[in-house]
Amino acid sequence: MTGTFRPGDMLVTRDVAFEAIRPGDVVAFRAPGGDDDVTLIVHRVVARAHDGLITRGDACGAPDTARVQTGDLVGHVIQAQRGRRVRRVWGGRTGRCWARLLRLRRRVLALGRLPYRWLRASGLVRRVWRPAVTQVSVMTSQGTVVKYLCGARAVAEWRPETRTYRCRKPYDLVLDAPERE
Repeated sequence: MTGTFRPGDMLVTRDVAFEAIRPGDVVAFRAPGGDDDVTLIVHRVVARAHDGLITRGDACGAPDTARVQTGDLVGHVIQAQRGRRVRRVWGGRTGRCWARLLRLRRRVLALGRLPYRWLRASGLVRRVWRPAVTQVSVMTSQGTVVKYLCGARAVAEWRPETRTYRCRKPYDLVLDAPERE
């Protein structure tokens, strides 16, 4: 349900009759076929079928394969609390529109990444933009950290012990990861 909820959000559910659940509502239910451990899942109802509710997470591309049965339903999610902010969770037709909008947003963002990948692969930006980057080695309790600074801002970081390299955008267009032995 990424896009609708974030990790750490507290969800408020309300008991509701199984027959009152409609497509677009967000429900909490026990994982079907689970063992003694109770695993709760929060997904949006896509449709009703004769053998249960068909659900899907807002960030998922396809509906869940298992149907939600009457005994698995925990409740209807009505509110989400993030920090001090409490907001209503949309259900019904509005909820379905919200879920479609999130899926469309994910597709548009994926298309937007294509030109960026092309720019990185082409090396065109390297010919035009040459930022003044300073390399600084720092000894920490976890080992050596090599930081790349542009002005006072750290734009990249290399940890030789773990061979991990992180670089902020758009500096990844002009900075390469160090050669790995």
